[in-house]
Amino acid sequence: MIRLILLGALALGSVNAWADLATAEHQVREQQLDAARATLEAHLRQQPGDQQARFLLARVLAWQGRPHEALPIYESLLTSQTDNVDYLLGYGQALLWSGFPQRALESLERAAVIAPDYGDVQTVIQQARAALVVPVTATAPNSDVPTQRRHELQLSTRKDALDNGFDDWRSHRLDYTSTRPEGPGWYGALLREQRFGEWDEGIELGAILPLNDRWTLQPEVGYQPSPYFLPEWHTDLRLQRRFENGYLGAVSIRRTEYETTRVDRLALSAERYFGNWRAGYTLNITDVADAGTPVGHNLGLDYYYRGLSYAGVRLTAGEEEAVEEQRLITSDVRALSLQGRHWFSRRWAMTWEIGHHKQGDYYTRQWLQLGLRHAF
Repeated sequence: MIRLILLGALALGSVNAWADLATAEHQVREQQLDAARATLEAHLRQQPGDQQARFLLARVLAWQGRPHEALPIYESLLTSQTDNVDYLLGYGQALLWSGFPQRALESLERAAVIAPDYGDVQTVIQQARAALVVPVTATAPNSDVPTQRRHELQLSTRKDALDNGFDDWRSHRLDYTSTRPEGPGWYGALLREQRFGEWDEGIELGAILPLNDRWTLQPEVGYQPSPYFLPEWHTDLRLQRRFENGYLGAVSIRRTEYETTRVDRLALSAERYFGNWRAGYTLNITDVADAGTPVGHNLGLDYYYRGLSYAGVRLTAGEEEAVEEQRLITSDVRALSLQGRHWFSRRWAMTWEIGHHKQGDYYTRQWLQLGLRHAF
């Protein structure tokens, strides 16, 4: 008799557990997240070890804009099932929505290794990589919880070696960027460059402004107070749209004012993120005052590894304007470069670039650039 009572109690408990989960799932489908959370919390007070209910509660908390409360639940779930792809995906999303895109990538890339064809994993990986450049308003839930702003400083130096009797070029830059998921970003740079035996100094400022869940506006200005070979100023306005399946499209217009001429440029860009790869193409149509309309093509391919580290190749072909002392010239160009960024830790990274550029019959230049980047 006692055995029958125990079996009946266990059966009744299982039915009640199933009923609670079914109720919570129905409430989620009806967008009744507060009610679903209350149902799950009441259920877990009776059955704290129900993994399925804890997983659903973590998801509900994240959807409510409380991803920081979901994180310890995911961490506990992953201690018992370290290779559960759904747990890794949910943990990565919660980290991203909490403002930790680089930590999110660690979980998401682990999930991608286990389930390389899991489309949702690849989508969130792309969003996490974009989070440090373009705010993730398209992916984050509505929330009053402040997300963490990320700041980065980079100090870099570059040397270009030219032939045909031209002096080598040198440049130094101090770049600063600030980004935050769900919010605007901004950036700036101080630069100092040497060409033709003269030094020019200048400043660049820009912002990344999310307009809605798909559109982003990026204005930029640059100014050189007393230039010898650099332009006096430039303005650039870029409009970008995010599409499904990892596609991005952008159009930008740029005006560059030199002491003796003006250059206007229209750039049309397309990008695709897939797996650990990013491919991009840009068509540049330039109008040089009294000097024709050069058309150029840029191709890029990047491979991401260990979170935000990457290595990539850039190809340039077509026509392009260049400065020869204080004179603007237009000629055929061919260029190939390799570049990358390697994060040694969550705070420090090295950036690098090497390249070969042929500016028609005027000169060929080869360059090396190295930089040290710090995130805080």
